[in-house]
Amino acid sequence: MLVTDLFHLMKKLLLLSICLLLISSCYTIHDDTTVYAPDNLIEKDTIILILADVEVAESALRQKQNLGHEIGDAREAYYHAIFTQYKISREQFDSSMAYYKQDLEAINDIYEDVLTRLSVIESEIQHE
Repeated sequence: MLVTDLFHLMKKLLLLSICLLLISSCYTIHDDTTVYAPDNLIEKDTIILILADVEVAESALRQKQNLGHEIGDAREAYYHAIFTQYKISREQFDSSMAYYKQDLEAINDIYEDVLTRLSVIESEIQHE
């Protein structure tokens, strides 16, 4: 019973954080600066996988905090593991996200695909 309650809490936290990410990604400061695609732009399909993994990591960190655990350097370790897995740097991720965020349609499509990916992960967990 406790596992089910914990799962539902994680699910709610995950959905809340995704909504916050979507809202924050839609807020842009309109200046006349255009961000051009960096030479090492991360492909959309890969950025979707990365963002889904980031969301899972953030959810795990929030869960640890909610249980009273110190997370210390865990966030940096999680991000480092994700970036290592995809063979990218933090700078490459940041510059790619800056490029995608300037196009609201593109970033909304990306986050919709992230939501879909997270739903697939959730259903896989439920069937285990």
